[in-house]
Amino acid sequence: MKRALCLLLCLLLSGAVLAQEGEAAKEEEGANRSPEALEILKKVDTAVKAVNSVRCEVSSIPSGVATNFVSAAEGSSVMVGWAGNGPERFYAHVKTTNREGQPLEITGGGNGEMYFLVDHTSKKAYEDMDPGVMGSTGRSLQGAGMLEFVHNAPFDDELSAEGVELQGEETVAGEPCYKIHVKYAGGAGESIWFFSKNDYLPRRRVRMFNIPDQGEGRLEITIRKLEVNVEPEDDLFTMKLPEGYEQIDDFAP
Repeated sequence: MKRALCLLLCLLLSGAVLAQEGEAAKEEEGANRSPEALEILKKVDTAVKAVNSVRCEVSSIPSGVATNFVSAAEGSSVMVGWAGNGPERFYAHVKTTNREGQPLEITGGGNGEMYFLVDHTSKKAYEDMDPGVMGSTGRSLQGAGMLEFVHNAPFDDELSAEGVELQGEETVAGEPCYKIHVKYAGGAGESIWFFSKNDYLPRRRVRMFNIPDQGEGRLEITIRKLEVNVEPEDDLFTMKLPEGYEQIDDFAP
């Protein structure tokens, strides 16, 4: 997988995905590439490449083995540009739960020079030039957006997939959408994408995978509200220490 605000999660899941090998897989290669679905994907790719910045409200729901890595979350994010391995600038606010099932509310972001995480549950804040300052807690920010909106090659994986099928239409958060099933090359799992019929921008993704010795899992990310080519204030991407919070001179746990 090419995408990183899936950063560590995507690396973990893609590395664990069960590869499909043998003659059966070879016979399927190149099959089920619907011309109609591919034409929609090309329009999607063009539409997303015209996006320079995005603000969205998102919900993410894991199921199956995915719950071992992430918790259900609701949040919002702003992303601007692409810096090679992630957004040039980003901000995210997420409400979720920690590994013990306790409520967790965090804010994080960065402007390319400094990165920060504010834990509203513990009232502690962390800031450093190293994005690692967000620690493992910062992984929860991954569920607050879709990197495809600012990626320089947003749908290359889908356009080169071994299986692409149009599965009709559905409405997502009031938006009529095309429903497209994608089977990625090299056994790298599958996705069901929902793209708006009005602007061809994504509104939902259901990522499906199979981890050896653990089982199947799904991660569903739904965009409830979307604004593109926004012009956020620069100070959005820098830390503002809330009153009564403690700034910790260390990385977040």
